[in-house]
Amino acid sequence: MELIARVEGLYGVHFVRVGPSGTRFECNVRPRLPIGATITITFTGLGGVTAESLEAWRTVHAPTGELERRWYRPTVLADLMSAVNADRFLQLAREPSADRLAAFARDRGGALLAEIRGALDRGNAVDPLAVQAMRFAAILGIRALPELSGMHPVEHLMALEHAVVSWMRATSEPPADDLAALARSVPTDAASAAVSLPWLQWWWQLAHSCTRGDLVLIVEATIELARSECRYGTPQEVARAALDEAARLAQLVRSAPRAVMWSATPSAITLAEVVRDEDDAHYAAYMALTHGAHAIAAALRADMDPPDANRHAAELCARRALDRLR
Repeated sequence: MELIARVEGLYGVHFVRVGPSGTRFECNVRPRLPIGATITITFTGLGGVTAESLEAWRTVHAPTGELERRWYRPTVLADLMSAVNADRFLQLAREPSADRLAAFARDRGGALLAEIRGALDRGNAVDPLAVQAMRFAAILGIRALPELSGMHPVEHLMALEHAVVSWMRATSEPPADDLAALARSVPTDAASAAVSLPWLQWWWQLAHSCTRGDLVLIVEATIELARSECRYGTPQEVARAALDEAARLAQLVRSAPRAVMWSATPSAITLAEVVRDEDDAHYAAYMALTHGAHAIAAALRADMDPPDANRHAAELCARRALDRLR
């Protein structure tokens, strides 16, 4: 258990007060920290923050009342995510430079995202992650989460994921370089429904540049685009069927309990690895996108040769995805 405390001084003695009872520990080990400095104390084995438990801990680990240096360190921003009483010291987040706060957002936000995505894959409980996400938002001094009660656990986790990424971007520059690189590398492959290795790897790389929540929005935007394009083209049966299947898969992207197909390195993927798994949100997203492209291509074939229609349809979907992320 970790607790943050502020160094006080009286008659040349430096000390900290901990817990609601204000249990006092001295910290005079040289070099002494200045009065007013904050330290993070690790109370190994402490079961609860009460006067009795703190006195019991002192008896074992600090019998003279003096904290050894091994039990504490100067407080850093990351400690605000783990210390039990961090809510009392959130003003520390207002003191660092913008660069330090941005570094914290990238570091701790990245770790929090990894936990959320792991929970999505394993179906773990939401509540502990929601508490961490709220703490992360409080440290960054930005808007907290919207009301999430009543949500399906998967949707709750996806909302947490989307919020954390949004908060990270609000504190640091958005990944404009990644998006610019993706815009420059949109494939020209003319495979039907963009089902080819170049297109699969491009969508894979896009998924690594956004959140699972972003993927939901991308899929929905692509289906909206496909409906618009097919409205003005010949209403072929193949286009209608592709749109219906894309809409069905879009629902699975929201509710699928796992998200693993796009968890590896983008350059390592092959078409052989795309195995039907509708419990995987990544699989459902990719297939929804390809069905959207297939519907658009079917409508465009009334005025274009099939290869040109395929190429143009796939590029329209890719451009719409990039626009949705900007």
